[in-house]
Amino acid sequence: MASRFQFAVPAAVGALTLGSALAHASAVTGDTAQLKEDRAALIRMEKQLKTDEATLKSDAKQGRLAAKSEDAVKIGDDRRALAGEKQALAADQPGSAQMKADKAAVVRDETRLKADEKTLKADTREGKMAAMSKDAEKIYQDRQYIQGEKKDIAADKSRME
Repeated sequence: MASRFQFAVPAAVGALTLGSALAHASAVTGDTAQLKEDRAALIRMEKQLKTDEATLKSDAKQGRLAAKSEDAVKIGDDRRALAGEKQALAADQPGSAQMKADKAAVVRDETRLKADEKTLKADTREGKMAAMSKDAEKIYQDRQYIQGEKKDIAADKSRME
């Protein structure tokens, strides 16, 4: 007489085999769905990149702050301050205390301008975000995301093979 155990083992093996086949089929379906999703995300991000590039171009043309880096904004502020101090200096009475104060302010503003220009050059050379505008930063992030999506698509394709 056969025991219950003898009938249970072949049934369990069959169930495991069927389960494994179903798991493989669902994994392939999942990989296909993931690949489709990654491709759609890649297309969306490429459109976003084009939009962000157009925004940067437009903002730069119109002189908006979003198209300027933090360092470039500081340099612009320094130049405006220096121009204002020079105008004030030109309007001062010769030898007055105000003229002496304005001369000191001009020297201070020139020093600050030179320091900020050096900072911009160093930040640009080192690739720091302070040398990038907000619009340029968005473009950088879009390109990084697109790179990641391309890697994900390649990984999905290799899993499907």
